Amino acid sequence: MSLARSFSLQWIASAYSAAISILLTFLYARLLGPETFGNYNYLLTLASLYALLQDGGFRTLIFRELTSPSFQNLKDHLVSIALGNNFLITIIGVLLLLAIPIKDSFLLALAILSFGLVTTVTIFSSEFKGKGKFAADAQWRIISRTLGAIGSVVCISLFSPTIQWVFGGAIIGYSIALILRPATCKLKTIFKKLDPIVYRSLASLLIIDIATLVYFKIDIIMLRHLGNGLEEVGFYSAGSRFVEGLIMVHLPFATVLFREIRKQANHSNKVKPYILKLFFFGSASPIIIVPACWFFSNEILRLCYGVDFTNASPLFELLLISFFFMIPNLVLTQATLALDQEYYYAKVTCLAALINIGLNFYLIPTMGAKGAAIGTIITEGFLMILIGGGIYMWNNKRGQKIETL
Repeated sequence: MSLARSFSLQWIASAYSAAISILLTFLYARLLGPETFGNYNYLLTLASLYALLQDGGFRTLIFRELTSPSFQNLKDHLVSIALGNNFLITIIGVLLLLAIPIKDSFLLALAILSFGLVTTVTIFSSEFKGKGKFAADAQWRIISRTLGAIGSVVCISLFSPTIQWVFGGAIIGYSIALILRPATCKLKTIFKKLDPIVYRSLASLLIIDIATLVYFKIDIIMLRHLGNGLEEVGFYSAGSRFVEGLIMVHLPFATVLFREIRKQANHSNKVKPYILKLFFFGSASPIIIVPACWFFSNEILRLCYGVDFTNASPLFELLLISFFFMIPNLVLTQATLALDQEYYYAKVTCLAALINIGLNFYLIPTMGAKGAAIGTIITEGFLMILIGGGIYMWNNKRGQKIETL
């Protein structure tokens, strides 16, 4: 399959998933209102942090190993081992929450169960992409996302527009999707002790995911406890979820090119110009999108979330600045992982997470949600410098080794 066709199919699937996600966000915001919508996003963020353990780093490892294996003897069992890890971690999380009487424990258990099903869907998606089956992956993602969305919409329509039925409907929808999964997707679980070097790679990938999500999502949790209430969390969530939707539209650009960068990793003279070309190509999108969103910010918020969210316009405009860094960083991140530099990237993302947390502690008590937005902008700029510098150093070291040989 040609690169252009692979990109087109992945873009269609990602654009569709992004459109569904953002439309559901708009619907939930209108039905729940700013305060309950803020609580929904707070619970969603907590569950997404736990979802990293459900994934365990296997999503990226499967994609990488099926593309170009480093652990040849493990290649055929990775998907089953990943499913076993997901099943075990999901059950433990749900049982613990049901046993411990904390606030919203039932809702959080539903969210974790929902994420467990989504993780299963994602594992199969990584298998398709690792084998280069981008058409099958696009179809699988569209079907599963559609059924998950229909499940939520049907439940909140038949019963009540509450957080409980948002998560409950998603569980039903994704369960149906997994029942109707392609024949090649085997729901077989394996619990197996792995070689220490595999655990090292998984640990690095997991640390990367945790640190990335922390600096990307911790602001919502910290706003809930350091800010001015759930309404402010709702306003901030509205802006950040819109930016996330924009990022999702760009994900296929990085996903497809991950394979291409990895294939060219052995050609030191080609990989650097290729990454630079992708970097500047990715930088063009924010230059067009951000000014347009600034100009129509009030109209976007009113149309998408309703009149109750129009007061979030200044915050939304501030959050959009981070988008200038996020898309180029998306390219640099995929390049770093494709070049087997996950250890370096893990250190960088941990440092970024710590900086973001420190900025939030300093800025949120005095500036509220605007402080969280400023912290995000600074963190993204910091990441661009460090990730880009890491790729530059890798290229220089690689060139020196080749000259020595």
